Amino acid sequence: MKRKLLAIILSTILTAGVLGGCGEKSGNPDSTAKTEKEAEEVTIRLGVMTNYADQYLAVVGKNKGFFEKNGINLELTEYAAGINTVDAVTTGQADIGFLADYAAVNRIGNSQDDTNLRIIANFSTGVDSKLYVNPDKVSSLSDLAGQGVITLPGTVWDYWNAKTLDAGNVPVEDRQILNVDSAQDALSVMTSGQGVAFWANGTNATKMKEAEMEPLVTMEDLGLEVDLYYLSSTDYIENHPDDIKKFLKAVKETEEWLVENKEEAAQILEDEINIPKEQSLDNFESIEYSVSLKQHTLDHFNEVKAWAVEEGRFDKDYNAFDFFDTTVIKELYPDEVDF
Repeated sequence: MKRKLLAIILSTILTAGVLGGCGEKSGNPDSTAKTEKEAEEVTIRLGVMTNYADQYLAVVGKNKGFFEKNGINLELTEYAAGINTVDAVTTGQADIGFLADYAAVNRIGNSQDDTNLRIIANFSTGVDSKLYVNPDKVSSLSDLAGQGVITLPGTVWDYWNAKTLDAGNVPVEDRQILNVDSAQDALSVMTSGQGVAFWANGTNATKMKEAEMEPLVTMEDLGLEVDLYYLSSTDYIENHPDDIKKFLKAVKETEEWLVENKEEAAQILEDEINIPKEQSLDNFESIEYSVSLKQHTLDHFNEVKAWAVEEGRFDKDYNAFDFFDTTVIKELYPDEVDF
């Protein structure tokens, strides 16, 4: 009798356990959905320039959930300059890199026969940098003759400095270019008195002003502008076209939101990476955002390339069109591509 009673009790407990387990599973669809979402999410490793527009946009996009919404776990790695993000893509440490026009022109020009680098989108066009100078030593562009003008070699600073010295009619033999590894190093060189001029924007410009350096001219004054690109490798483009689509879609959605919500975006940057709101707002006003590959992008690239070829920055000319890949962006935003 005791055995029979025990069997009944055990049977009841087991049945209740099974039913309870079934009820918990079917009554919690969120846990299943989360698992499915995690399975669909892809990780994209993005190389960004410290204290530059691409870092700002990525931080805002992550904060507002645009990358997550598009199924992306975005991993950010900061680099001193765009040329370093290219190195990261080349060595497989990043999937997508960000760089300015001259850095792309120069790197492709010096590796054109064996590079697998391709520009996949124009991120923005900007004229937001200013030439900061030591006011005790420089009051006009012609004063730059024989004094240290600072560059990050292989980057857009090379191009800006050359155009600046041209505008000041500084003879080639009187041009003194000082190489540094980062904008922070540039600040040190300026405050030590070795260098007298450096192009800066954003946080770097703020630090220059704090060091009592003063803006002399703007990019707009010299008729300069800079195109900023996203770049990847042919292997990644071929094997991950859908991931690139998700990435570009998230970038575009972030750009569109940012343009309409600049105050909130600036607050996000202040809270997350300590960029003063006023500085971010100034940066936003001087940049024209886009996710596109338009003819003017190619024309500008060719303009910079023509200067680099004339200056002997690499051994031979090349066809710029060969290093733009429009396949992914054309499928995603066909109206934003016209070459």
